Amino acid sequence: LLTLTRSATILPAADAPLIPLVPLLQEIAEDVDFEHQEKGTGVTLLTLAPLSVAGSRQLLREAIENIVRNGAYYTTPGTRVEIGVSPRTDTGGRRSAVITVRDYGPGVAEEKLPLLTEPFYRVAEARERNSGGVGLGLAIARQAIVQHGGTLRFTNADEGSGLIAEIELPVAEA
Repeated sequence: LLTLTRSATILPAADAPLIPLVPLLQEIAEDVDFEHQEKGTGVTLLTLAPLSVAGSRQLLREAIENIVRNGAYYTTPGTRVEIGVSPRTDTGGRRSAVITVRDYGPGVAEEKLPLLTEPFYRVAEARERNSGGVGLGLAIARQAIVQHGGTLRFTNADEGSGLIAEIELPVAEA
């Protein structure tokens, strides 16, 4: 609760430093991969466009890492969470970095997808005590991403197995 409350009060400054996303994602992938090797899961980096965003490296790392860790927890043994980042330009010419985190777990019922980032919300199947969570991690992640001018959304994979998190953040030009 303190982290959620504290993160709501931290706003990146107008002159916030640039955060290159590739090294950040590499660090997160290495940490989570190492921790999940014994479970027969891990993390694979896919296409990594050299994009940067402005803001708090610590807040963004915590947000993205939480999403990757959730994916690694729920992905099926023998599969790997996939992370990529690519550019996107909207119709108004605004550029963004789109970070995609895909697991190969059971996915989530469509009607529950919008609730995943609500504080204390847990998918019914995930409420066992051994998961160690109380339903705040994705709420904190969403808050940090929104504070950086971004969005977080979840969809089920087309193949019917897995969840895809899409983080979209405005690109910072050097």
